[in-house]
Amino acid sequence: QSTWALLRLSKKLLAARIAAGALTLASPEVHFDLDSETKEPLDTRIYELRETNSLVEEFMLLANCTSARKILEHYPATAVLRRHPPPNPERFDALLKAAELVGVRLDVSSNKALQDSFDAVMQSPTLNPFLGRLLRILATRCMRPAAYFCAGLEDDFSHYGLAAPVYTHFTSPIRRYADVLVHRQLAAAIGVAPLAPRYQVKDTVKRLTENLNVRHRNAQFAGRSSVDLHTLIFFKDRVVVEDAYIVAVRTNGVVVLVPSFGIEGRIVVPDESRAALHFDAENQTLSVVGAASAAPRLQTFGKVRVRICVEINRQQRRFLSFALLEPRIPGLSVEPDASDPDDDARERDAGAGHSLQAVLDAGAASARTSGSERKRAHDQSAHSHADAPKKKKARK
Repeated sequence: QSTWALLRLSKKLLAARIAAGALTLASPEVHFDLDSETKEPLDTRIYELRETNSLVEEFMLLANCTSARKILEHYPATAVLRRHPPPNPERFDALLKAAELVGVRLDVSSNKALQDSFDAVMQSPTLNPFLGRLLRILATRCMRPAAYFCAGLEDDFSHYGLAAPVYTHFTSPIRRYADVLVHRQLAAAIGVAPLAPRYQVKDTVKRLTENLNVRHRNAQFAGRSSVDLHTLIFFKDRVVVEDAYIVAVRTNGVVVLVPSFGIEGRIVVPDESRAALHFDAENQTLSVVGAASAAPRLQTFGKVRVRICVEINRQQRRFLSFALLEPRIPGLSVEPDASDPDDDARERDAGAGHSLQAVLDAGAASARTSGSERKRAHDQSAHSHADAPKKKKARK
């Protein structure tokens, strides 16, 4: 009963944050199932969030905001806080155009307006539920990075993504040094332990927060490299054919996201075919030069079918290769061959339950129950929602 009561309360806390303008953005977080002995990846997929994740997240965010207010009250010149500035509007231009091309209008005038736009997409009976997730992923990349700072050196303390007037990191001192500093300041503020004099000097706190920001970026780079390494290991002996969605169109190819695995990759136009393909920046499409209007073309948010495997380049480095199978674009798509698995083999290889349809069904269920995805906020250089604490779960 107490757990259910906490869940109901967490939903009220979430509703209050959303009403204040908090964003529920997204990133394609990859989850690996590892062999217990060899530690090699057995399966990979987008990490699935549950209501229990949201329950923990809401109370941890509440603890962070409450701690921030307390230490700011007692140490207005040296409190260790975290801010997230509003994004530059021009960074949304490409996303707004891409959304319009598929019949979606995004309002980026404020964080609340943007969140309302996302909710409208998720609740639409005519739009693919996964489109809402794609829009959140791309919107996340338009954001400016959140950063630690010394309270006495900034005028604006607000956190755009969380719609919080003041925010810090308190809940994870076992893995973040910023939280250790906040614990020390909070302990002194409530009379538990004295605060060392050096933590009451602006210049000292400034140097500490600057170093925290550098270390955080380095940790992000290390995490992404770890994901890349485990992805290569997972696909090293596999040739997989999967559905994917285009998230960006370039002059020399497209970037695709594979929902069933949570990975992204680039399909590059061969040098000898570039003259035969036309990139339309206005409509964000890639098509054959002189092709009829009804001819297949690649467009942002379009669905494609790709072949994924590991190849070796001229420098003898392994990389994850993506090849276009469908739609058929002369000069870019490749012919299926005997090495491509059939549907049954592909399902066995990718793992039952991790198909595209499973992802879309999960997205639709989330839209019906909450009106928007529940997405853990988490620090990333382009993530506004990056400040939600990590849950107790298997590490990705």
